[in-house]
Amino acid sequence: MKGKKVLLLLLFAPFVSFGQTVQVSSQSHKVKGEPAFGYVTSLDAPKDEVQNSLQRYLKTFGRVKTQDDVLVVNEPTINGQLYKTPLVGYAKGGTAQATAWIGLQATSKNKDSVERAAKPLEFLVKTFGVNFYRYKIQAQIDEAQRAVEAVEKQQQRTLSEQKTLNQKVVNNTNEFVQLTKALQSNRADSVLLQQKLVFNKKAQDSLVLVLDKVKKAVEFQKEKQRKVN
Repeated sequence: MKGKKVLLLLLFAPFVSFGQTVQVSSQSHKVKGEPAFGYVTSLDAPKDEVQNSLQRYLKTFGRVKTQDDVLVVNEPTINGQLYKTPLVGYAKGGTAQATAWIGLQATSKNKDSVERAAKPLEFLVKTFGVNFYRYKIQAQIDEAQRAVEAVEKQQQRTLSEQKTLNQKVVNNTNEFVQLTKALQSNRADSVLLQQKLVFNKKAQDSLVLVLDKVKKAVEFQKEKQRKVN
């Protein structure tokens, strides 16, 4: 029944961010005291969930190091281009909504390369937001599918149980019919046996009388025999 309950909950609860459009905006920050240029997006999810997802996402651009909740990828590769400046990212927010920010640390020496990375960075953040929602919805789809499979298994079990119970009812009915016939036959045999007992008793009584007469006849003949001289 657990799978059925989960399925019902999923049916009556809409998928997270159904029809959600990911909005991205540019935003500069100071990361570890250094200026950084990047983009931010707001997501309908807890901060910890966004942070963990962001860390997995940034691993696709290089080795990720964590420094006080700030994710850092040194010498990242973005769209096939290697950047000497670190790629940084972090999440902020609460238990219901959070923002994810990704950017490049900007200095006077790498200002031009950072400016050229504006479009790739915007696309990078947009992709993260879209993938975040898609993966989250996919997780709900997977959970719903598992619930469907659980209900289908339960349905198969109940159908199998129904067939077994139906067969038991048929067997019980047949057994009842056979027992009823046997009882009727037993009653008929009982009546016949009672009749035979009555006949047997009459025959015994009759034979007692006959036996008595025969014995008397034998004694009579013996007496006649003794009187012959």
